Amino acid sequence: MTEKEKTVLSEDPNAGLATPVMDLVTAGVIGAIGIWFAIESLRLPTPGGLITAPGLLPFLTAGSLVVMAALLALAALRRRRGQAAGETAFELPPDFRRSLLLGAILAVYVAALQFLPVAAAMRIGSLRLVIGSFEVATFIAIVTVLRIFWRPVLWPCLAIAFGWVAFLSLVFRLVFEIQLP
Repeated sequence: MTEKEKTVLSEDPNAGLATPVMDLVTAGVIGAIGIWFAIESLRLPTPGGLITAPGLLPFLTAGSLVVMAALLALAALRRRRGQAAGETAFELPPDFRRSLLLGAILAVYVAALQFLPVAAAMRIGSLRLVIGSFEVATFIAIVTVLRIFWRPVLWPCLAIAFGWVAFLSLVFRLVFEIQLP
């Protein structure tokens, strides 16, 4: 096989293969999810025996995920060994730290939505507005993401975050009549 035949096209046709370290990280995450699903599927009851067990299909699916993760890890290790001396294939892409930071911000945001007990009410004319954890956490998350990834100037980030949170909050509460968390 030539190198051209090995190239996997993505949304960016010039992207090529991911670095071996990225493939190893992906294989670890997919493998962990597969093992977790396999364990959970084994915990399901088997009232009619193994063939009719409700956890059989999830177990087989999880097993295939683990096999695919192992194959991905092996391919990444082979690519690493096949590189010329001096090439640093285990270097992270330049935007990896920013992506990791974004993931951490989103994890904190979701946790704040779940565990932040905020509730305050105010009146603007005859309209009663309730400020909850959704508004507070979403505002802070949007300002943080915009500040880090878009503009270092604070006031546009604040204005966009306020407008977006107000729009979402009003639409969900007044149009859909759904109370946000």
